[in-house]
Amino acid sequence: MQNLKSVTVTTLVTLGVFIVTAFVACKKKDIEYNDTTNIRPCENVICLNGGTCNDGVCYCAAGFEGKNCAQRWSDRFVGNYKATDECYTGSSEYYFVNILPFPNYASKINIQNLGTACPGQILEASINPEKTSFKIPMQQICGNTYIGGEGSINGDYINIYLEQRDTILHTSNNCSIVLDKQ
Repeated sequence: MQNLKSVTVTTLVTLGVFIVTAFVACKKKDIEYNDTTNIRPCENVICLNGGTCNDGVCYCAAGFEGKNCAQRWSDRFVGNYKATDECYTGSSEYYFVNILPFPNYASKINIQNLGTACPGQILEASINPEKTSFKIPMQQICGNTYIGGEGSINGDYINIYLEQRDTILHTSNNCSIVLDKQ
């Protein structure tokens, strides 16, 4: 009779261990969005260029915009422009400027041939977060000449206010330039 009790206790202990093991193995699957629904709004959303999805909407890294973060801020500025410059004294009343994307930085542009000091030179500009204006930090373009300023876009026109400094002669000029996209 004692042997029967011993077998029963062993069976219950073995059964108890099995039940505990079964509960541990059947852990509830984690749900990414929340514990009350199976909705996953970011499951089929692809955010490009370092963007992240939150609640089904892409939040873009600096320099990118659009539904999936595919457009560069610089795209709206890039192009060929005819420049009308109050400081320009060339043989015609205008000259041409090119705005190019800045390699590896969607929030920057290169402006080629702006101003009268050093034709053909390239200026670096940073696009502001509101995406309709940019800052040209003071930079040396040739010899002792430095240029800096700011600009804003309105449709096919860009208005630029430029300051040119000569560090040897200690002079400066301010010019207003209008770029008309061609």
